[in-house]
Amino acid sequence: MKKVRSVLGIVTLMVTLMVTLMVCMTSVAFGATTLHQLGRSPFCKPPLQDVSDFRKMVDTSGSSLQKGFEKAGYPDLYSAFTEQFPTAEIEEIEIDTGEHLLWMLYRKNGKGPVRVAKDVTWAGEKPFKAFRMYLDQNRKRYEIVVPYICGNLALRAISDRTPLVKTNMEPECRMTVAPKPVFCGESVNVDASASSDPDGSVSSVKISMIDADGQVVEEKNITSPPYSGTLTLPCGGEYTVRTEVTDDKGMVSTSAACTRKISGRKRMVPVAALGFMHLLDPANFITARGGIEYWVNENISLMGMLGYNFHIDGKQGDDAFSADLLALYHFSRYFIGGGIGWWNMDDDSYDLHQREVLDGNNLDLILQAGARVYGEADAFNVSLFGEARSFADSLDELHIGTRFAAGLLFRF
Repeated sequence: MKKVRSVLGIVTLMVTLMVTLMVCMTSVAFGATTLHQLGRSPFCKPPLQDVSDFRKMVDTSGSSLQKGFEKAGYPDLYSAFTEQFPTAEIEEIEIDTGEHLLWMLYRKNGKGPVRVAKDVTWAGEKPFKAFRMYLDQNRKRYEIVVPYICGNLALRAISDRTPLVKTNMEPECRMTVAPKPVFCGESVNVDASASSDPDGSVSSVKISMIDADGQVVEEKNITSPPYSGTLTLPCGGEYTVRTEVTDDKGMVSTSAACTRKISGRKRMVPVAALGFMHLLDPANFITARGGIEYWVNENISLMGMLGYNFHIDGKQGDDAFSADLLALYHFSRYFIGGGIGWWNMDDDSYDLHQREVLDGNNLDLILQAGARVYGEADAFNVSLFGEARSFADSLDELHIGTRFAAGLLFRF
């Protein structure tokens, strides 16, 4: 009986020891790892000094890293690692004592096949320096850290990654308007081809002519490059040329650079002149004229005027009607030109020879020059002018029929 009890006691003790041993082995295999020192089982040698060393380690350890990701249970993450690593932003951080890592790759004594330690807690006396990068996969963000001293690639954390919603940036509007200045009734070219979209492309451009009350008088939509078109500038008042740019996502924008005030000059403007005229024979006149000036372009105009010349003193001459047609060239504030005129004056006081020259209807040759002293060319302005005229059929007797005039020329 004692022998049976002894055998049972021995068997019980052996079972207890075996169970305890299995529990311990299970704890080692599946339990947490507390790490007190780095460098005893490095993934690579020597220690990493900078990011270039880290990149070299990855370049030379492709197969081992792939096996490590597989043993850690993240085989698909390796493909994300290889795709994103070349352009990933790599930071330098410190891992504090007590921090937790989900797993870490290593080699025993720095040799042999890659191994995985899971549920790792750093229990060293001081923090250790490591590289950090992020991998994005399936709306998850994986934080990877690699200690300098050993190159043991580790997974520190996994978090949800909210897809970034990009805010559409508004297109940038650029515009030029030509020609400048222009005459009303003519077309102006509006060029918005320099417009751009920083995060896409320009899909259309709208150009508009807007009056002083904010009403659109003409509008064009341009849906293909080079995004330029023409608008007709109305007469009367000031107008605004405005361009709006639409990008490929439908955002519309304009800018100060795409808003331009513009006014068209009239081609035909009323003119009047008032001045003093001296006949060399002698006689003096007050001259008053009125008419129309037609602008061929910015520099050339044709002027037709009817006038009455009041004889105020002098032994020769009498009141006279005049009709003039001039061609003028304008530059800066000045003008110069010439033309022909008709002069009608009767005077019985002349002797027979002078009467042949001065009596009745006479064709004048005219020279004129002047300078604008008030106002702008496209608005009411006043000019000083000087003029010389003489009978075309008596140029050999300039002392009889020559007249000099000076005065003010008004353009309305």
